[in-house]
Amino acid sequence: MDKKNIDYDQIVEDTLRLVVKKSLQLVNEKGLPGDHHFYISFNSKFKGVKVPPELKTSGDNEIKIILQHQFWDLTIDDDKFSVILSFDGNKKNISVPFESIISFSDPSVGFSLQFKKDFIAQDNLKEPNIKSHKSNEDNKHNYNAEIFSLDAFRSKKED
Repeated sequence: MDKKNIDYDQIVEDTLRLVVKKSLQLVNEKGLPGDHHFYISFNSKFKGVKVPPELKTSGDNEIKIILQHQFWDLTIDDDKFSVILSFDGNKKNISVPFESIISFSDPSVGFSLQFKKDFIAQDNLKEPNIKSHKSNEDNKHNYNAEIFSLDAFRSKKED
């Protein structure tokens, strides 16, 4: 991106990842209230991701985990979270950098975040699988403004 412009897309992506981090911190402190549960998808090829080999499939780099009833030792760091999950009765440790997250949702309340996959930098992948740009012509980007309404997240109280 041109260094003369503010990268609003990146600022939004970073801020939305803080929503994921804060949600996990709340769960770590107080547990999952009511019917809340999280679906978290992430890129298994991202540097720092640690998952059991049996979770990786040959054709897809995206892994989805669910934090609901059986998880232990949730730890939130500045740049990642780790948790122990049960797979076929076996407890396995998972470590997920926040930057590797592709989507986050809590279906119990209809909340969902989808992150742009193109923000995962090639140098952060264990095995690069993103095409590199070969010419300056290829590096030109088309940016379209997206408008997000926050009304859905605001309190329904009448003033």
